[in-house]
Parts: sequence; C-alpha cells; structure tokens
Amino acid sequence: MHVKRTLVVSILLMSAVSAFASQSARADELTLAGTTLSTNPLGITFAVGSFSGTTSSGFAGFSNLGSYTLSSGAGTYAGSTVDLTVTFTLPTGIAGGATTSFTANLFGNVNTNAQGGVDIVFVNPSQTFTFSNASGSGSFTLNLNNVSLSPGGTTALSGYITGAVFTPVPEPSAMLLLGAGLLLMPLFRTKRIC
Repeated sequence: MHVKRTLVVSILLMSAVSAFASQSARADELTLAGTTLSTNPLGITFAVGSFSGTTSSGFAGFSNLGSYTLSSGAGTYAGSTVDLTVTFTLPTGIAGGATTSFTANLFGNVNTNAQGGVDIVFVNPSQTFTFSNASGSGSFTLNLNNVSLSPGGTTALSGYITGAVFTPVPEPSAMLLLGAGLLLMPLFRTKRIC
C-alpha cells in the first residue's frame, strides 16, 4: 500500500515538473511575422517584402525583407534618406502598438559610393521590442544590415533577430497537475515505525 501511494505521488509530481520543463524549453523560441515598406529616393525603387520565422536559441535570420533596385543612370545621392517601415503582425501585443500589429520606422542615409553605386546605411539599425499577450510576454531585437547597390542592380534587404526571450503563461493542465500533487502530499504521509 505504501509503495502504491509513493508511486502515485511521484507520478503526479514528475508530470507537473515535466509540464513546466517543457514550457521553459520554449523560452527562446518566438514566432515573428510581418511586412516591410520603404520610401524611394529618385532613381531607387523598393519591392515590398514579407517575413515569417521562428527563433532558435534566441536567433532568426531573414534574407529577404524586400529589395532595393538602383537605376542604371548615374546619380548623386549625398544627403538622401530612406524611411523603412517594418510592420510586425506577430508577436501581438508589442509595447506601443495595437493588439494586432506594430510599425517601426528605421532610417537610412543614401550616399554615392566610389564604384558609382550607392550605399544605404541605417542610422538606427537595431531596435528592441517588448510584447505581452495572452500566450505570454517577452522581447527581441531587430537588426538590419546595410545595403550596397550597383547601377542597374538589385539587392535584398536582410536582417536578423537576436535576444529573443519568451515567458509563456503556464498552461492550466500543468497548474492542475502541480496543485493536485501538492494537495495530495499530506494524504500520503508515511507512518514511522519506532
């Protein structure tokens, strides 16, 4: 009888611990999705991009966040700028945004380079976002890579996510298992034989 009670309590506690452990294993996994849009200085066009992916170990790379194309004619771009808009549809609940999306603006300086093309250098290439929704809360940092364009050429805009952390809301089943195990503990006390 004593062995059966000990076994039942052990199974309940191990179930609760494994349920919590499976949640903490997802602490660096975060699904991100959204779209990009950019202003176009004269002679440069932007093809709208979309992105979707899940971080692994707090990191995710995006190789095509849209693309810039430079006209084949020579131009002077000193002092020109681009305004890149990144709209996140996932995760929801980003601080400062609506419940379904959040728009971030990143600015880049456009300058003619020595090869006759242009470089787009972002002045705020890294931005950190926090979020909170029904699934949990967390944060991540968006990092953009600068862009170099040759005359008549197209270059994809790329970037990556770092430092993604996610704290899930505990699932009711895990809470029930833990609660049941804790409530049943006093019932299964063993008697000491002196």
